[in-house]
Amino acid sequence: MPTKESAAKDTASKAPQSHGDLHPVYPSMLLPERCGDFELYLAQGESMVLYASRGELFTPSHRERLAERGVERLYVRASEKEVFERFVQDNLGDVLADETIPVEERSSAWFDVTTSLAREAFDRNLPKSLNNVRFSRIKKILRESLPFFGRPEVLKSLSQFVAEGREFYHHGIGVMVLTAGVMNTIANEDTEHLVGVCSGALLHDVGKLTLPEHVFESHPDKLSAGDRELMQSHPVMGVSQCASVQLPQEALHCVLFHHEREDGSGYPSQAPGDVIPLCAKVVGMCDEYENLIRSKPWHEAFTPFEALSRIKEKSGMYDRDLLKRLILVLSRAEIM
Repeated sequence: MPTKESAAKDTASKAPQSHGDLHPVYPSMLLPERCGDFELYLAQGESMVLYASRGELFTPSHRERLAERGVERLYVRASEKEVFERFVQDNLGDVLADETIPVEERSSAWFDVTTSLAREAFDRNLPKSLNNVRFSRIKKILRESLPFFGRPEVLKSLSQFVAEGREFYHHGIGVMVLTAGVMNTIANEDTEHLVGVCSGALLHDVGKLTLPEHVFESHPDKLSAGDRELMQSHPVMGVSQCASVQLPQEALHCVLFHHEREDGSGYPSQAPGDVIPLCAKVVGMCDEYENLIRSKPWHEAFTPFEALSRIKEKSGMYDRDLLKRLILVLSRAEIM
């Protein structure tokens, strides 16, 4: 078997010579009774040796042996990084449910998979970047993720991963994680409803892909009348972007109504609070909070406490009960 140390000398010549040719992965991703269509390498001093061959069946002893030796990272070839990510994506439900894997490693695996899917959905260079195939993958990941989201320590861990990045999909992931936390305090028994709401949260800004990028580089209050009109069209454009995708109704509501406000001051329709769907209210509030804690060209990132204080100051714009629920979720996760 090529994993044994006695084979190190024979396999070293087959391994990449530079760490730059490799991508680090957690040993915990070697799920028992699974085969990976990629090679795994182990660092030994300055050399890289083959640890597992392509198609080799992983067993519990793989992880046990690595843990005994204190190995924190294995490596896949950079050229096989996407193959490994698809392997994790296909097995993510089992990864998230495995309590022997540290929360931080499961969070990292979830974030990598979700980022890859969200990047594809928001890719301006791909024709019809959001399609039914990609959306079905997103739904599958969300369906498998919901039980994982229900624990405060998970939200705390995930918050460290989603804080970075300025792309629309980074923000979408952050809003989705917060939305899942709040929705779990309201109704967590209807899985498909929660999947729909979370997918709407992830995609709520997809309409921005149709607009000039300069519109989102200035403070909203300093936009020209024309640019402000363009910016405020993105919820409607988002629904248009999703026209060919079988989005559930609650997801469409989140995309279309996430900028409506309780006092009727929102857009695109200035709808009052009593007609705004609850899920859209949650996404709208989490969207505002996430925008505040994320660095923008016109402001540094606010602390969670500062962001919540600013939302509280906007009296009448946000549902008070939902704001209390967001504060509770953040407090339990020790994020405040």
